[in-house]
Amino acid sequence: MSHISIRQKNVTSFELTMLAASAIVMLILICASLLRPATTAQTPVVAEALEIEAVDEEKSYDVSKAVVMAKANDDEEAEEGLVSINNTPEEDIVIPDYSISVFESEKTLYTSDRVNVRTGAGTDYDKVAVLNRGVSVSALGETDNGWYQVLYDGEARYIKSDYLQEKVVPVVSNFVFAGDSRTVQMNQAVGKSGSVWVAQVGEGYDFFVNTAIPSIDANAGSGTAIIINFGVNDLHNVDKYIKKVNSKIDSWVSKGATVYYAAVLPVSDYPTITNADIEAFNSKLQSGLDSRVCYLDGYTFLQNNGFSTNDGLHYDYDTYRNLYAYYMSKISV
Repeated sequence: MSHISIRQKNVTSFELTMLAASAIVMLILICASLLRPATTAQTPVVAEALEIEAVDEEKSYDVSKAVVMAKANDDEEAEEGLVSINNTPEEDIVIPDYSISVFESEKTLYTSDRVNVRTGAGTDYDKVAVLNRGVSVSALGETDNGWYQVLYDGEARYIKSDYLQEKVVPVVSNFVFAGDSRTVQMNQAVGKSGSVWVAQVGEGYDFFVNTAIPSIDANAGSGTAIIINFGVNDLHNVDKYIKKVNSKIDSWVSKGATVYYAAVLPVSDYPTITNADIEAFNSKLQSGLDSRVCYLDGYTFLQNNGFSTNDGLHYDYDTYRNLYAYYMSKISV
């Protein structure tokens, strides 16, 4: 009887390991091919930011039509923040610290004096134009820091609200300011070279009679606004001021001028003058002047709105500018 011998081949553990690894690799490749998305073109996401102004101390940028672009599928550029605003580098862009309340419909306002039109709501922004007194503008909204957003030359621009009003502004051909050191400093603060300023430091009634009145007489005419502000240096002369102004009112009014007497302004811890004395002067002045003399109550305006002074008597330029804007608003009415 013959015997058939069958030889069984043994599979080593190494070969089994290699087979299992190959199977895993194939499975991973199949899954990856099934999960791979169809290739699409990368589309940038565009966000348009309107009515934004940016400025720093040295330069300003009009970014009212700024376009900020970020590529949605580019993580590296998205993290860096790809920004393009009128070719302004991202690090130079400063977002303003004011907000705008937009009107439901445009408002027509009138300039009460020569005033700057700026790219943003602040004096640090670029000046793009100067409007004369009495010009009408279309106001689009109002900022929370005291400016109007207006439409100028098809663009959103800004004018300080102190110099805009709803009523039509009367025609004033020229201004004549007469006063003491405070009038001198107001002239320096506002820089209105087109007006006549007759003022000198430390002066009072004698200067008013001998120097200021002749200059007022020479410049008074149709449309002239005369603003007088004497008294802080000689509060005891209140009766003389009242009598002299009342004696001149017929002459000035007959020439077509409007006369204003500005109240003596408050002091702050000044050694030789008290606000009680100033209030007594102002009260007597207001009641004693001819009814055709308009009274500008800058004393109450500053007491209510605040003022800054280093020596107790003279103000900083911001205070003078605010006071001047108050005068212009009252003269416009």
